[in-house]
This record gives sequence, structure tokens and C-alpha cells, in this order.
Amino acid sequence: MNANRPIFPDVEAIDRPAASPILAALIEASPLAIVAFDPEGVVTMWNPAAERIFGWSGNEALGSRLPFVPAEKQEEFLALRRRALLGEAFTEPELHRRRADGAPIVVSVSTSPLRRPDGTIYGILSILTDVTERKSTGDEESARQLARKVREVLESAWPSPGYP
Repeated sequence: MNANRPIFPDVEAIDRPAASPILAALIEASPLAIVAFDPEGVVTMWNPAAERIFGWSGNEALGSRLPFVPAEKQEEFLALRRRALLGEAFTEPELHRRRADGAPIVVSVSTSPLRRPDGTIYGILSILTDVTERKSTGDEESARQLARKVREVLESAWPSPGYP
């Protein structure tokens, strides 16, 4: 393997329809919650890890506002959503959210705007890691690094609307 060759090809070189099954498999198999939502905060993608971590099924989450943001954290969520809609990709190491059963959860989230080929933002992608227990073990940095790597892979090959 050539150490100077990138693991992933240049974004422009990706055959997006061919990449779709690979991306679908990555999203389905990810141990991290991968959630996409539109500019209004309505969930458009909810992977199996999101279901496992937060407790809402895909059917319950899809088409609704993000269910894991409690009422007292709405202002914080709106500020983060604004940042993404202005084009910023960022990582927040500790956000307090809630599970379907009402239990509190602490997550690390990496967020990136989803763009059409013309650059307009049509949604937001977030990758979330449950750090509730890891906080005490000091393993947060490795969780953030993993979330950042997954986000980079998805950003480099995310199909535009209209692709399968």
C-alpha cells in the first residue's frame, strides 16, 4: 500500500450511485448514531445505532422533530442548528439529551451541513456517541476521533438528493 495515496479518492472522483450501497452499509453497521435532519429539525435519517442509543425506532423518529432534545435544551439545539445551517462543521464534546424512556444521556456530537452540488445547504448530518459512561473512564477523546473519522467519510461521499 502506498503511504502517500489517500484511503478515499477525491470527492469529485466518487461514482455516487456506486457509492450509495457502500454508504448505506456504513450507516447501517455504524456503532455510532447517525442522524440527518432538514433545516427545520425534522428527522430524515435514523440509523440502527440511533435506535439502540436513544430508544426511538426509525418509524417513530423519521418525520418528527429530533426526539432526544429535551424542552430545556431547545435553545441550545437551535443555536447549534444555526451554526450548521451557516455552513459550519463542528464537534461538541458534551451535550445533555434524553432517551425515549426519559433517562438522561450525555453525547458527543459531530455535525456537518449537507450540501447540494451547487453548495446550498439542504440538511444537517450529526454523528452522536454516548459518552455517559465514558466520561468517567476518560475515553471521550477516542470517541470524538471515531465520530470525526466517520463524519469525514460520509462528507466525502454523501450523495446529493436524487441519488438512490
